[in-house]
Amino acid sequence: MTERVKGDRARMQTGSIRTKGGARFGVSGWDYPDWRGPIYPPVPPRGFRALPLLARFLDFMEVNVSYYRILPPAPALRWVEETPPEFSFVFKAWGGWTHEGTPPAGKEVEAFRALVEPAAAAGRLEGILAQFPPGLADPDAAISRLLPLRDALAPHRIFAEFRHRLLWRDAVFARLEAEGIDFVNVDLPQVGSLPPLSRVNTGPVAYLRLHGRNRKGWARSSPRDERYHHEYDLSQVGELLDAVRELLTRCPRVLIGANNHFRAQAPAAIALLRSELEGGPVPVPARLLEAMPVLRSRAVPLPEEELRSGGTE
Repeated sequence: MTERVKGDRARMQTGSIRTKGGARFGVSGWDYPDWRGPIYPPVPPRGFRALPLLARFLDFMEVNVSYYRILPPAPALRWVEETPPEFSFVFKAWGGWTHEGTPPAGKEVEAFRALVEPAAAAGRLEGILAQFPPGLADPDAAISRLLPLRDALAPHRIFAEFRHRLLWRDAVFARLEAEGIDFVNVDLPQVGSLPPLSRVNTGPVAYLRLHGRNRKGWARSSPRDERYHHEYDLSQVGELLDAVRELLTRCPRVLIGANNHFRAQAPAAIALLRSELEGGPVPVPARLLEAMPVLRSRAVPLPEEELRSGGTE
């Protein structure tokens, strides 16, 4: 397996992103009850909005809810309005398309396009994350499920996340590059058919998603929270940092999204990685700094300020 595939051809993509390049840090979702205490107030005050708080120290957000159901555009418009202009979004593709194999067509496509339009119109849509199930192992089946999705959602950038090691092939990478689709590297525990940490890009935007390394959680059918329950230590952060630095040598833009969400471990991992990359302490909410001792020498508390708007994903 080659460690890189350089994409330099003209590609279909979301072309109106106004945010800066380089490494961009985000987390996967924000509506988690167990984030109350470690990062949100234990009893959120009236009018508290979680997303504006996260947008004060993150660069982008992976919107998870669009995988489960396609909302009307009003919530997405609010998310854009309540976050700064340099903050961007990745929307996860609806699971009916990626996991059930439903052809993307008709009202579902129209509704999904309407959902992402506020971010796209504001120049703040990074793209669509098409995450496929770990059991999808056949390259032809994967590509045949992916291409109709790309066509239905054009010109938005498509990020393809596979989770079976049989898809870590030069032929697959080359096909993604030729089709103008960006590959997603994943960090997962090395059990079963899960793929290794890679440093592949098939276009100018590289993506790395951190799922944690909970071997026991992935080795059996565990609840979601247990599967993604993992606190990255400094040696593991060093491995991730090596991958990010290599991708930055080839790509003007690298997205790093953390999905080890249990008990706010995702924003903690992002803070650690960002601190190591930037070479100094980074700002985080004071509650997160208190909850995660590993951050003590690598983060500083954000200034306190009143947040008048907020809510859940």
